[in-house]
Amino acid sequence: MSTSIIEIIANIITNVIGWSGVESSVSLVFNTIAAIITVVYVKIVIATTDKLVLKKIVRPATSRKIIHLAAASLVLFWPLFDQAHWSWRLNVLVPVIFTLRLFIKGAIIRDPEDEDVRTMSRSGNPAELLYGPIQFTITMIWLGLTKFMTRESCIIMGAVGFGDGIAPLVGQRFGKHRFRFPFGGVKSFEGSLSVGLGSIFGMWLFLNGLSLPLLNVEQSLKYAFISAILEACSPQAFDNLVIPLGICYIYGSLEEA
Repeated sequence: MSTSIIEIIANIITNVIGWSGVESSVSLVFNTIAAIITVVYVKIVIATTDKLVLKKIVRPATSRKIIHLAAASLVLFWPLFDQAHWSWRLNVLVPVIFTLRLFIKGAIIRDPEDEDVRTMSRSGNPAELLYGPIQFTITMIWLGLTKFMTRESCIIMGAVGFGDGIAPLVGQRFGKHRFRFPFGGVKSFEGSLSVGLGSIFGMWLFLNGLSLPLLNVEQSLKYAFISAILEACSPQAFDNLVIPLGICYIYGSLEEA
């Protein structure tokens, strides 16, 4: 759905409820509609992957990464939001909802048959929601509020979303050459290579989708290498924090180089 269509709908709604002529009200409705679109998108993804898991078409570990990639792609919805109004911050509606939801289901309810547990945990243990999944939603909140529509957010999400997202799938299936860094888990060179290549693709996708300047070849290779190293060095279940924080730390120096 294009922003022009959303704008038309927003104007119709504000006219119907008597807010016509109030530009800020149109922007609020506009951004609310955009946020609702992101909620519908995520619900469709989760419902679809849950059915695939129940029918044993995909394994829980695979569905977890499908959702990981789909959640990272929420960045592509950012241009729908009107930055002229404070309500652009509604772009974090989905990650805020899911941060609370994952905490409640992972720490309090702890139902192994829950939809989120089936689709977002590796082994079906509800406690796993409190690691990778909730770290990812917190990262999305941080980026959506402090680095909205920036190159840095695209680079970080490209690495943690696509690079780290596809690495386990490639490593588990094709990984033959194993290694291990201090503090990190057992990795494979094939998986680490996929981190780099996935990061390059993810960065290009998000920068292009947000109409931001693309990285040159040298920059792309540097970020790909750093992403692979960070993923390999990350303590088990903490890569969704280590990768974004690591890239954030070195971002300024790489951009100036």
